Order: sequence, then structure tokens, then C-alpha cells
Amino acid sequence: MLSLEEILTELEDKTKFSREDLQAKIKEKHEELSGLVSLEGAGHLVARDLGVNLLTIERKPLKVEQLSEDMTNIKVKGRITQITGVREFDRKDGSTGKVCNIFISDGTGRIRLPLWDKQVKMIEDGTLSTGDVISLKGVDVKKNIYSGLEIRTSKYSQLDKLEDDDSIPEGPVKVSSKRIEIKDAEEGFYEIQGTFVQLFNTSPIFRLCPECKKKAEKKDDDYVCKEHGKVEPTKTMIISGIVDDGTSTIRTVFFRDQAKNFSGLEPSVLDELSDMEALDLIEESVLGRDVVLTGRIRRNKLFENLELVVNDVQDLDIEKETKRLITEIENCGG
Repeated sequence: MLSLEEILTELEDKTKFSREDLQAKIKEKHEELSGLVSLEGAGHLVARDLGVNLLTIERKPLKVEQLSEDMTNIKVKGRITQITGVREFDRKDGSTGKVCNIFISDGTGRIRLPLWDKQVKMIEDGTLSTGDVISLKGVDVKKNIYSGLEIRTSKYSQLDKLEDDDSIPEGPVKVSSKRIEIKDAEEGFYEIQGTFVQLFNTSPIFRLCPECKKKAEKKDDDYVCKEHGKVEPTKTMIISGIVDDGTSTIRTVFFRDQAKNFSGLEPSVLDELSDMEALDLIEESVLGRDVVLTGRIRRNKLFENLELVVNDVQDLDIEKETKRLITEIENCGG
């Protein structure tokens, strides 16, 4: 079955209705059937009502910028921009597994794809290397421990190396970000300028399984991963709090390098302190800082509000900000 994003794209192309109108029709059909069908199923029914047969449509690859959490059975095409080292791990049944991560880009964004066991052989024997263009079919999109998106494969997924037709650009991806006020925040990739006004009282150090990067739980004197058993965890840093820009506030989260860049502190230093001592040290460094933040705004399912997951943090440059405002006024004809 086509994903909801693919259904909307096809119906936009083949009918006179806007995306907003189509979303409303699908939602209405979904509610009409009391949720007995999925949104994708409701989309197929709406398509039938509009005279569009989605069953005859060949799936098109989605752009990386179109991907969202919990998409299933989709098609993606991209160029391999990075390959991490292959790591081995012991499974609970005593067998040895292998894992490595590759990152792919299509010019609109960049996303991680973990490869496991037999898939890793394509890296080890040189079948796949940096710069190759690949096609992925029947894959899912999930959120990882860092609140970023990654592609997941299953036994039904298909990974193929393609001939390079230059349709996928090479080089780093530049993701454009629109400056917004927090009062206008919605899900997407944006830039905001504000003041860090509150640090949340949560442990700044996470311990993760070195293989799957999921949280390792402390059990007696050891750390245990649900998938890989007893592990020697890697330490990563997280800072979360509130940013205020004068129009509203937003929950803001800094992971790993961004947490280090923002605080100027190393996880190894904080790990030697109690949580309270570590938080006091972080607070001295970050509270009251005027910053420009770029990242993805998403809805936090636990708190049911929007939050910004930071991809880049810069201290406010008054001279640069003044020039930006002058340019903005001139462009508005002021």
C-alpha cells in the first residue's frame, strides 16, 4: 500500500484539489469509518471516490525532506555520503552479529541507514562504497535515540545499487531554514533567535549501547541493552530547557555535539560529578545566553507540545543580526 505522503502527492497531481483539501477529505473518511481503516486505507477510498485508481500507480521515491516518523513500506533513492566502521557484537544466543551505518543524501536532506549482518557484507566486499547511488524499497522511517530520523529495513526490504545518472547531487547538503518567531512555530526545519531561560532538572549524561545506540539500563553493577545484553556503554550528553524569544517559549533539546558546543563542557567531565553538580555547572554556562538555533521542530508525544531539536547553535552576533534586519526591511520596501 502507498504511504499517506505518496497518496497525497498522487491525488494532488491527478485532481483539482489542494493538499489541505485532500487531507481534510481523508480525515473525514477516516472518522466516518470510526477508525476501522488506517489513514492510508481512507486515502485509497477517497482516491476511488475521485476516480483515481492508486493500485495502478508505480511508487516513486520520496525525497529525504518528505520523510517523517512512522512512514512504512516506502521507496527512497540517495547517494551514500558516509560509511561508519563495521562493528561486531555478541547476541544473547551466543552468535556474533555485525552492524555499520551509512548515510545517504538526495540533495534535500541526509538520513542514516543501519546495515546488519548480510547487508554489511556489501560494505566489506566493496559492493557499496561512498559516492554510490542506491535504491531502497519497502523500508520504514523511525525516530532514533537522538530524536533524528533513520531508515529501517526488514526481511522484505530491497536495497539495490544503481547506475549513476547524476540525478542525485554530490557534496554536502545545505538544508535551508526559515527564521520564525516562536509564536508561529509549527513542525518543520526552522531557525529561531531567543534566550535560554530555563534548564530542566534531568540527568545530562545518557549511556547508550555501542551497537544499536539505544539506552542502556543500569542493572546491579552493569549496564544492559535489551537487544545486545551486557555492554560497556558509550556516554553522550543532553541538555534540555526553555528558549524565549519575546513572543512565546519553546522546549529545546541539545544532543551530543550540540550539547557540548552550547555548554563548552565534555561528557567525561560531567560524568565525574553528581547530577546536581553537573546541572549547576551547565546552568552557569548556558542560562541567559542569547542564541540563534537551527533545527527541527516536532511534536513531543509525551508532553503533547512542540519542541526544537537543535542541529546548530550559535551565540547571537549583534552585528550580523543588525545586517540581517536591515536587509529584511529593505526587501519589504521599508
